[in-house]
Amino acid sequence: MKPVTALFALLLAFVVPAAFAAVGDELGCISGDCQNGVGTLVEETAEGLRRYRGDFVNGKFHGFGKLELLDKKVTYKGNFQNGLKSGRGSEWDAENNVYIGQWKNNRRNGAGVQAFRVPDWKEDKHTESWLARNAESFQGTFRNDNFDGEGTYRWPDGVTYTGGWAANKKHGRGYFLYPTGVRSDRIFEFDERVYDEPLPR
Repeated sequence: MKPVTALFALLLAFVVPAAFAAVGDELGCISGDCQNGVGTLVEETAEGLRRYRGDFVNGKFHGFGKLELLDKKVTYKGNFQNGLKSGRGSEWDAENNVYIGQWKNNRRNGAGVQAFRVPDWKEDKHTESWLARNAESFQGTFRNDNFDGEGTYRWPDGVTYTGGWAANKKHGRGYFLYPTGVRSDRIFEFDERVYDEPLPR
């Protein structure tokens, strides 16, 4: 075996296992108390690598914490119950889609704002009311991640639709409001128009 080849093999024997050990050392409870207290947990899941910093009860996320899905680049900060997102919290992704509001059983449930492609988003940069006024967004009630109930959708050009929603579709009475101040009343059945009030001339 040539000296250079032998040296390379020797380096591999030590460096590669050390690298794997370093990665392995970063998994698990890396600080604090991840059973009943405050700690930081890093683990591999079906969704990829994730890191949680926050409150634990009986080994589960419970209380306030921050959960990062590192491979998906999705972050949630808020309340947990028995390992699930529950209560008030915020979630955002790499495309700056941001939700702030209520959660139940890991899904958006209750009142909240879902904003899309928010320019220059940073953690805690904007409030719900700012997002509803300035970004493409839906503000209203959610059921299992869907727009469901009363709410207002705002498009980038400033046009809004306020009314009933079901399964992410306009459903029931509502109205469009245009930046000019013109209002147009409508009735929808799952996004199908049933009634249009003529626009004033």
